Amino acid sequence: MKILNILFALIALVFAYLQFNDPDPYIWVPIYLLVALIAALASFGKYNKILIWVGIILFTGCCLYEIPHVVEWLTEHKDDSLLKDMQDDKPWIEHSREFGGLFISLIMLLVIRKQSVN
Repeated sequence: MKILNILFALIALVFAYLQFNDPDPYIWVPIYLLVALIAALASFGKYNKILIWVGIILFTGCCLYEIPHVVEWLTEHKDDSLLKDMQDDKPWIEHSREFGGLFISLIMLLVIRKQSVN
């Protein structure tokens, strides 16, 4: 599991780095750094259960907030690639990307939480 946790930490660091060109990096960089910290600690066998649960609750709430935008993209704008440049008149692109990163982070935290109870 140590290698998996190191991989999670590296992925979260990449996610944090990619947020520096985002309009609101002050929100997203700390979110992904939280995942990187939790994963790095887990790679040393240190499981801060409170921090893990804070992350799980935070990411679950954020994912739930983003779902309407993802549904909008999937139902009304599915021909718009998420790889396109963000545009003010196409907010579903940004929100769907945010959902993807949050969902991946949530999955990583759930895996780490499962490790912490074993």
